[in-house]
Amino acid sequence: MDDGTRWDERYRDAPDPVPRPPDGLTGLVHLLPEEGRALDVACGLGAVTLWAAGRGLAVDALDVSAVAIRRLTARADALGLTGVHGRVADLAAGLPEHLSGPYDLVVCQRFRDPALHRSLPGLLAPDGVLVLTVLSDVGATAPSRFAAEAGELSRLARASGCEVLRDVERHGEATVVLRRPGPRSGSACGAVREDGRDGRKPAREGP
Repeated sequence: MDDGTRWDERYRDAPDPVPRPPDGLTGLVHLLPEEGRALDVACGLGAVTLWAAGRGLAVDALDVSAVAIRRLTARADALGLTGVHGRVADLAAGLPEHLSGPYDLVVCQRFRDPALHRSLPGLLAPDGVLVLTVLSDVGATAPSRFAAEAGELSRLARASGCEVLRDVERHGEATVVLRRPGPRSGSACGAVREDGRDGRKPAREGP
């Protein structure tokens, strides 16, 4: 069974999503604009997409599941949200070629592809924010072939040229929040780490 079919089956009878910001943005939502463009990578049924659209952003939403994209589009219409552009995309092959920034917000949650992740900071507009969350080996209760090595997202963050607003790794999950330097943030790229490594040294991830 291919990924599209597998996720179609999962999403077909799942409850409608409740619009909500990505968990990694807790305490940082005030940094986001109330207009502009957003990209939701591996959006699923689109809880983040719907939240961002309700905030006033035009959202490009990508997922391998045609069922998820169809349900997301219908849900956005039912909520009277305009500017939601859903697209079926096999993200294992990378981002669609025609996709171009800049985006004021880019979100990728629980889809692990290090090569794809490295391309995301380059899609940010000045002052744009990237929220990236993956499963992690750190603090996990069981091993997973999808889990990132400890420090994987931290290394990406340091190499991105962006300001690191959050870098957390614990309880089987890793999150970084990055902001591209711009007029509001200034040109310096400082780093703030909220550490939670459960005593383990850096080292990997999954969807």
